Amino acid sequence: MEWNFEDCNGTGVLHLYGHLGRRVTDRFTGAVDWARARTTGTLVLDMSGLMGWSPAGEAAILAAAPAGLALCGLRDRPTSLLAEISLVGVRVFPDLDVALTALAQAPEPADTGRLRPAGPSRAA
Repeated sequence: MEWNFEDCNGTGVLHLYGHLGRRVTDRFTGAVDWARARTTGTLVLDMSGLMGWSPAGEAAILAAAPAGLALCGLRDRPTSLLAEISLVGVRVFPDLDVALTALAQAPEPADTGRLRPAGPSRAA
């Protein structure tokens, strides 16, 4: 697995490439920690460059999920990740452009520590 990071107007984007398997979960965790240290907003995992991931890779993504994470680029790949990720409130977008547009329109408050699902918010 390879990765690179970019800041898109305050939203961190971690682009992932290759295969996220058991042997590279430490590299993935390190990349997420490194990227989080360099962004103040939501961190988007762009998974469009991944050819696949193992159950250990899914577990690493789930472990990273609770702290302001969003996913994009899963395409139509079958995965149990989507069901589990929705339980912890991670926002999932079809691609990076949609993710960046949505996050720019409704930024995540930095002080709440809560995650909210993708889509329009409702006033209480």
